[in-house]
Amino acid sequence: MFAADAELQLRLLGTALLHRDLHHRADALTVDADERIDLVDVLRLVGGEHARDVVNHEREALNCDERGYIDSDDISANPDVPDSDRGLGNVRIGSFAAGMVLQQAKCPVDVKKGQDQGRAACTTCDGYTSVRDRLLLGVRGDTSLTFIDVESTGPTKPPSLRCVGDSEKPDAAGNRVSCDAEHRVIRAPSGLASVGSMPSDTPPPDVALPDEPYALAIDDDAGILFIGHLTGNTARAYTGGFSMFDIAPRALNGPQMSDSMEPGLEAPRFIAPFPSPFSANSVGSVGVSGLKTRTVTMPRTPMPMVAPWVATAGVYATSRFVPQVAGLGTTTACPVDDTPYREIAAFPNGTYYSSPLSGAETRGVEFIDERRSFVLQRTPPALIGFLDSTPTDVLETCGSPTFLDQHDSGVGPRLFVTCFADGEIYVFDPTVPRLVTTFRVGRGPAGLVFDEHRPVAYAVGFGDNNVSVIDLQPGNPTEYQVIQRIGFPRTIPR
Repeated sequence: MFAADAELQLRLLGTALLHRDLHHRADALTVDADERIDLVDVLRLVGGEHARDVVNHEREALNCDERGYIDSDDISANPDVPDSDRGLGNVRIGSFAAGMVLQQAKCPVDVKKGQDQGRAACTTCDGYTSVRDRLLLGVRGDTSLTFIDVESTGPTKPPSLRCVGDSEKPDAAGNRVSCDAEHRVIRAPSGLASVGSMPSDTPPPDVALPDEPYALAIDDDAGILFIGHLTGNTARAYTGGFSMFDIAPRALNGPQMSDSMEPGLEAPRFIAPFPSPFSANSVGSVGVSGLKTRTVTMPRTPMPMVAPWVATAGVYATSRFVPQVAGLGTTTACPVDDTPYREIAAFPNGTYYSSPLSGAETRGVEFIDERRSFVLQRTPPALIGFLDSTPTDVLETCGSPTFLDQHDSGVGPRLFVTCFADGEIYVFDPTVPRLVTTFRVGRGPAGLVFDEHRPVAYAVGFGDNNVSVIDLQPGNPTEYQVIQRIGFPRTIPR
């Protein structure tokens, strides 16, 4: 992160921390009286021209402690601000969270008319608007789908996170609250049995969200959330498969909003858990290790000069126990007469990508164009190319491939394989295909995100409890190198 020589760093630390009994950690220095002094803050205060933010090209070090991510600088520095007005960008969600996706409040698309014509699939969504988006998270320790409303007012203020109170009109954010039961789906009436215009004396049965909600994906055009469950067994029904939620906004049949009330999304409606699309292994184990929403680019005929629009083309699941990828299909029907909800069902769509290598577990799939795709297999470790559903290439990867991502920084598509145990990332050119380079990012990289506005990527360091910033600018001397580390203090190193 810093362009500062070792002698200067030691001198600055000696000046600022003289006569303190210090305990060194990877991301901070801690005094006996539980007072933390971050190296970043020391360099910012007294480092002057010797500390530099490489990405922003400013002669100042990035503030790497967690306070700026919870409150704005003004609130953090003001002791008179009450606790109820602090922690607007921080909530507690439960034990051992897994996948997370962002739902933007948009209506499903009528595939017959097309997104380019701006047509909502169902009239119940016509004219819907919302001031907030929503985070959807799978929580594995205490099983639930947890949802959090997100409101952002600008780049200088952290987003406001709300997950307490009414699910459609949550209480104002603050004080680092724990999400309440209204924002966690654990059990719910079956959505498969609740659709119908005729009243019934028999309510739909309650169904439980299966254990291990690990992977999440949204089909925006269908308005459906998919959750893949990491582990299960054929002896326990519906474990190790996938669950579906109806997350499409509703305007006409939803709550009547007055002018003084902010419109919000309804709670996700649990449709049902579905069996695994994969066959079990020799001991009956099944599971979904990942989900990928496929998108396709559609021309705006008869306007070829107008920019094309992007449509979703289904969700694909990778298997935890067999070397295979399966496409998941859905059917939806808009509400009719007095029915309040859409009818939704799921099934395997018949598309499978089967590895030519005998082994187990696929960890990701990326689609290069309409016909070419790549599947990441963990055992044995390999990146496998497909033309349609026929395997064409096998590329060696690291010994512990964990995630597969795709990004184009201006030189064509590149595939990024994250290697958890090795602390590395492998970069592949899928057009040849070939390995471009490898580079280290630190202990236990557990996720990769690409910046939409700058040529950098962010790797989450599970082992080091930090975020590494990777330079992706083509031709830079630091291309494919870590140029910053954003650290988050922790009590016990992993």
